[in-house]
Amino acid sequence: MDLNHLSVFAAVAESASFTAAARRLGVPKSTVSRGIASLEASLGVRLLQRTTRSVALTTAGQALVDRLGSRLRALTEAIEGLPELADEPSGSLRLTATADFGTEVLAEILAGFCRRYPRITVEMHLSTRPVDLVKEGYDAAFRFLGKKPRDSALIARKVGDLHMQFYASPAYLAARGTPRTLDDLAEHDGVALAGASPFARDEPSRARLRVRLVADDGFFAREAVRHGVGIGFFPAFLVQQDVLAGALVRVLPRWTMPMGGVFLVFPSGRHLPKKTVALRDHVVEALRAQLKVRGGGAGEG
Repeated sequence: MDLNHLSVFAAVAESASFTAAARRLGVPKSTVSRGIASLEASLGVRLLQRTTRSVALTTAGQALVDRLGSRLRALTEAIEGLPELADEPSGSLRLTATADFGTEVLAEILAGFCRRYPRITVEMHLSTRPVDLVKEGYDAAFRFLGKKPRDSALIARKVGDLHMQFYASPAYLAARGTPRTLDDLAEHDGVALAGASPFARDEPSRARLRVRLVADDGFFAREAVRHGVGIGFFPAFLVQQDVLAGALVRVLPRWTMPMGGVFLVFPSGRHLPKKTVALRDHVVEALRAQLKVRGGGAGEG
C-alpha cells in the first residue's frame, strides 16, 4: 500500500470534495482520483461514494476514518512536513482568527500572500470560538493574548502589541459632551468588547464608564458606537477607517491602554512545512508594518 494514498484519502474525507482535496494538497484533481482508486483497489473495498455533486464516505470509508482517527491527520502532517521536491511552497493552509481582525487587517495581507505564492491555497475560519489547533487540524491561528502561552502543544510568535483606546460618534459627543479627563467618563455610557475592561484591576480609584453594552463581536460593538449608544473601548485597527471618514472620533487622545499582544500561534512538535514557513515570514513582516501604521500604539513586540 502506498501511504501517500492514505494522505489523499484523509484530505478527501475531511473536505468531502476531490477538488478541495486537490487544492489542499497542491496536486491536480486527477492525482487525487487516481490515489483514491489505487487505495480502494489495494484494500478491496469502496471507501467513497461519488456523484456529480458530492462525495460521501461509505461504511468502510467511515470505519477507516474512525479506526485511524488522529493517525490520518498525523500521517498527513508527516508527509506534508517532508522537504518538498519543488522549491516553491505549495499546499493548503487552514487558518483561524476573529472576524474583525481577519477582515480589517488579515484580508489584505493574505491577498498579498496568495499573489506571492500561487501554489498555496488558504482556508480562513473567522470566529470568536476557542479553537484547538491540534485536534481541529489548523495550521495556525491569530490570537490576542496577555502573554506568551505556556502550552507545550503550541508555538507562539508575537507580531505586535495591542493597545485599546476610547472612541465615540460625533452625534453622541454633541449630545453628551466630550470627556476631558478619565474622571469625566463617570458621566458617560460605554460600549466594550467582552473581556476587555477599560481599566486595569489595580486602578480601583479610577472613574469608570457605565458600560451599557458588551459584545463578543467587534463589528457589532463598533456599529453600536456609531449609532450613539456610548463611548467605545476598542483597538485602533477596528475603527481606523471610521475615524478617517469622520464617523467616529477618538476620545481622550493622549490616553491608551496596552492589552497584550497579537500572536501567530502554531501547533508544536512537528517540522514546519515550507508553506507554513512562508506564511510565518510573510505575515510577520506585513502585520508588524500594518500594526505600526494603523497604530495608536500598536507596534512590534
